[in-house]
Amino acid sequence: MKKVLFTLALAILGQFAIAQNMQVQNAFNKQKEAQQYIDQAEAFKTQNKTDKAAKQMQNAKLTIQKAKEAIDLASANDQTMNQAKTWHYYAVIYYKIGAYPEFVDLDHNAFEKTLTAFEKIKALDDEYYQRNKREFQTYGGNIGARYYDLGANSYNEGDFEDAYNNFKKAYDAAAVVGGKDNSALLNGAMCAMKINRFNEAIEMLQTMQANGVEEPAVYQNLAAAYRGAGDTDKMLETIQVAREKFPEDENIMNEMINAYLTVHREDEIIPQIEEMAEKNTNQPVYYFILGTIYGNPESKLYDIEKSLSSYDKAIAENENYADAYYNAGALLIDKASQIYQEANEKDPSQYANFNAYLKATDDMAAEAQTYDQRALPYVEKTYQLLPDDAAVKQALKGIYTRLKMNDKAAELD
Repeated sequence: MKKVLFTLALAILGQFAIAQNMQVQNAFNKQKEAQQYIDQAEAFKTQNKTDKAAKQMQNAKLTIQKAKEAIDLASANDQTMNQAKTWHYYAVIYYKIGAYPEFVDLDHNAFEKTLTAFEKIKALDDEYYQRNKREFQTYGGNIGARYYDLGANSYNEGDFEDAYNNFKKAYDAAAVVGGKDNSALLNGAMCAMKINRFNEAIEMLQTMQANGVEEPAVYQNLAAAYRGAGDTDKMLETIQVAREKFPEDENIMNEMINAYLTVHREDEIIPQIEEMAEKNTNQPVYYFILGTIYGNPESKLYDIEKSLSSYDKAIAENENYADAYYNAGALLIDKASQIYQEANEKDPSQYANFNAYLKATDDMAAEAQTYDQRALPYVEKTYQLLPDDAAVKQALKGIYTRLKMNDKAAELD
């Protein structure tokens, strides 16, 4: 009696296993049927028969949903969940759900589940995976390309957080099937820096280096990422390596300039900036940088005349360079203000008599006025270029008032 019951139990289990395998086959057949509807829809689209195409895609959606239901059951059942074929069909079905906008509401994480299925297949049966590797790589590559396009679109729209996430997904998708999308890594790193996630950017760029990518852009962005993260030692170390590897690369040179400005070691890079300024006569920014360095009163390189000379060279290359005019004017106004303040703070008791005191302060006021007079054409030009800038207008009015050009000042009112 017991033997009969045992035999009956085995028969039931066998029938149950067959039923589960039929679920896998049913899922495969349904996805094939869905693909036929999709192909018909694509054909109708080429004929501009949009209504018929939409109807076929609706049929495809209903059919792929049945395929999804069948494969979900099979992937969760003990009899079939450890079969590579189950996850193969699972990957194909979920890939199609993610690939067509008409199916997206069936599962918003379809692509992620497709990639997970590839990993399952490899873990369960590597021989099976290798036999079907080319197919899996095609799907993985398409998923990566879709994420890459989404990242590019988000980047162009200024949504750097979303762009970063999609570029990262693009790289991960390629990696699941043995690929290395280094372009996605580079773009992801640049997006990460824009949202101040510098450590993530560093990790991505280091992965590129581990992948064997030796390009100036990798070192340039890595140095910038270290700069953003506040690791000045690594920043300078990276710049040094980059300069040795790519001594003529201008982007590396630019990043070196930024790096040394960050650590206030401007004196070490003046020759390189001058070299870049002379070499790139259509890029006045290098003379502008020199003007800014020499115009910094807190720097040991502070020199008004060198600063003005640099700004003038920038203006000579671009006569509408508003920032250069503004900085030159502000430099001279600040100097005038400094002299006026020193004159006001003079102590009359330090002079032999009051007339001597008056002469000293008058001389200082006259000196200050010369700086205002030199500043005037720069500020007037800035106002001409930026007529709606309230700060520029106020600065110009202040000069007119100090130089007793009251009619001009009134015009501004």
